[in-house]
Amino acid sequence: MKKLIILFTALIFMSLKTNAQIPNYGFEIWENYSDPDNTNNVYQKPDKWVGLLPTSPSTYSFSIVKNLDNYPPGTGQYSLLIKSDVANGVDGVAFSYDSFPPGISWQNIPPAFPINYRPTSLFLYYKYFPANGDSMRVVCCFYKNGFIIGGFDYKSPQSVPNWTQLEIPISYNTSDVPDSATIILFTFCKIQHDSSMLYVDNLSFDNPITLIGEGKRIYLPKNFALMQNYPNPFNAMTTIKYSVSKTSLVTIKLYNVLGKEVATLLDEEKSPGDYAIKFNANDLPSGIYYYQMLTNSFKDTKKLILIK
Repeated sequence: MKKLIILFTALIFMSLKTNAQIPNYGFEIWENYSDPDNTNNVYQKPDKWVGLLPTSPSTYSFSIVKNLDNYPPGTGQYSLLIKSDVANGVDGVAFSYDSFPPGISWQNIPPAFPINYRPTSLFLYYKYFPANGDSMRVVCCFYKNGFIIGGFDYKSPQSVPNWTQLEIPISYNTSDVPDSATIILFTFCKIQHDSSMLYVDNLSFDNPITLIGEGKRIYLPKNFALMQNYPNPFNAMTTIKYSVSKTSLVTIKLYNVLGKEVATLLDEEKSPGDYAIKFNANDLPSGIYYYQMLTNSFKDTKKLILIK
């Protein structure tokens, strides 16, 4: 067997690098935001997020409020409060854009931020105080070349008075790896009022954000997982990501279409965390291969395609 160049890189994300996909996921960075219809109205909004402004340039209101609270404790200073102001024509909505996208509609939600893998779930922490039959709603869309290929539309009327972790599963319509995503958070008014309030903090894909040690935030994988390599198909170099939920001996092997083992990419004990293998297949011929992750309680196999 020819020697393969295999580079291993542990991807344990700490501090502000915890989530590279969702911008300002903890709502810690805030900035001034001017009403384009009335520059005298200046609001505070989290960087890379925006809310609804009043329908009249003579009024002053915003659907986003900086909240001096944070969850989990020790992961920051602020969270996001979303609420409506129906007197000024403001619905309680927060969008994952840096400014309000022109012409947005539920039939044409544009991409907001880049992403380069297929998340399986969205985690967030929230409190919700509904009134008059309201529901909270979380919408997430994933795109490939501008077309929606997956996501979810989650609704709940339940009152949640204390910070609670929420996991929302993601489904896909195709096998593509998304290149961008959009998240929308809001309270839904069944009748016109200003009473419902939704608090949100620390959004993340696949693994919840928790506090580990003083001043450090890290993903704690909830389950073992083997992700699809990216890019795929690939020419020589590709990345294989995987997650370990408890300390285990982890083996990842590569097989050809005949089931013959071609290489051992990993065979060592791993502590809980998210990892990646950068695999250089220069010494392999073009073709279809399979890589398999195995622990004492988990087994999964994915297909990769090498094109030279």
